[in-house]
This record gives sequence, C-alpha cells and structure tokens, in this order.
Amino acid sequence: MTRYRCIKSSVDLHLLDRVRNHDKVYHLAVFERDDGNFDVLYRYGRRGTTMRLGILKGGENLRDYRTASNLMTRKEAEQVNGDGYQYASGITPDVWKDLLPTPLPHEDISVKQQSHQKSEPEVPMPTIGGDGPKTWFW
Repeated sequence: MTRYRCIKSSVDLHLLDRVRNHDKVYHLAVFERDDGNFDVLYRYGRRGTTMRLGILKGGENLRDYRTASNLMTRKEAEQVNGDGYQYASGITPDVWKDLLPTPLPHEDISVKQQSHQKSEPEVPMPTIGGDGPKTWFW
C-alpha cells in the first residue's frame, strides 16, 4: 500500500536562462497521506534528467491542509523571487506518478462471469497536457 492517498494541490516552476545555460524545473505539491495528515513535497532538477525528491522541512506530517498549503505558497514565492523561477507553461502530469497509488481497472462483474464471450478492449485513460493552468487544485 502506498503512503499517499492523493495530491491536493501542486505548482510547476521553470527556470530558463540561455546565457548561463540553465534549464531547470521545480515542482511543489501538497499530498494527503493515508492517515489523513499532509506532506509538502518538492522535486527539482535539470529538464530531461532524473528529478531529486525531497520533503520541505516543517512540511512533514502536517495535520491540516491550510498549513500545508501556506508552506507550499511560501516556498513557491521564495523560488520565484529568489532563484528566478517562472511559472511553467502547461503542466507535468507524471512527475508525481510514482508516489500515488495505481488506480484499479474498472471491471464489470457481468462480463467477468460470462467468460465465454469476447471481452471488450480497454479504453486508455486520457492524459493531461498542453498549456493548462500553471497551478492545479484537486
């Protein structure tokens, strides 16, 4: 079983500086834990490489969403103002995929019981992408 139930909110930031050859990404997210508390996690690194994962100091095992969201907002402002990150265009849908539980496939009991009939092919889930909002709240 996984440790996290779902993402409550997240933000994607991007730092592009062609003069200094910087192409970095920074992701922040508030996760709801299985025990009902919250964690504020971040991922960062150069675009196209393996991202480093961390938990914000003071952002582990928080009891309420408001405190976790405020901590994420403060860290977001620090990255934008201090390090020069900007809000990324679009979103990165798979950046947190490894920390969330895998959804169970939808099974129809009547189709399962009639094993002699041909089963219908699975329809793939649509992916999120494009130039969506810069911040997502679930």
